[in-house]
Amino acid sequence: MKNIFFILIFFFAVISVYAQDSEKKNRKELKAEKKAQRIEEINNLLKIKTFVFNATNAQPMSGGSIPLNYFFNAEINGDSIKSYLPFYGVAYHVEYGSRTSPFDFELPISNYLFEQDKKGYHIKFEVKNKMDVINFAFHISDLGYASLNITSTNRQVMSFYGTIEEIEKKE
Repeated sequence: MKNIFFILIFFFAVISVYAQDSEKKNRKELKAEKKAQRIEEINNLLKIKTFVFNATNAQPMSGGSIPLNYFFNAEINGDSIKSYLPFYGVAYHVEYGSRTSPFDFELPISNYLFEQDKKGYHIKFEVKNKMDVINFAFHISDLGYASLNITSTNRQVMSFYGTIEEIEKKE
């Protein structure tokens, strides 16, 4: 009777270990599928030039990293950009009476350059905002993590870190 009891305990222990191993494999497979799906989504968004960069951190040229809320972004839609990003730093020339961020605008894009390499994607373009020429340089990983460097003729360089997402459709 004791032998049957020990055999049953051993049997249930072996089955539970086997079930956990098969569950781990399923989780790994699901994670790999999600990753592949995300890579494909990012690739498609960048190729059709329709995506939004959601900034999570700002890095001015002088000073430390500044965490941002979810409102700051740059939306690229075809041949135009709608930018709502903050500026922290030194401005060499400012319009008289200006109360908005110099990176708060909706303008057409020119000189768009898209490159793909082993590490991800590089996107560069420029925007002319009155007397200022602003250059955007994105470095985007396969999974959609991105850094954005903005150089301006009238201001210090700014860097932003965040993610690339699909533009939300408004109904």
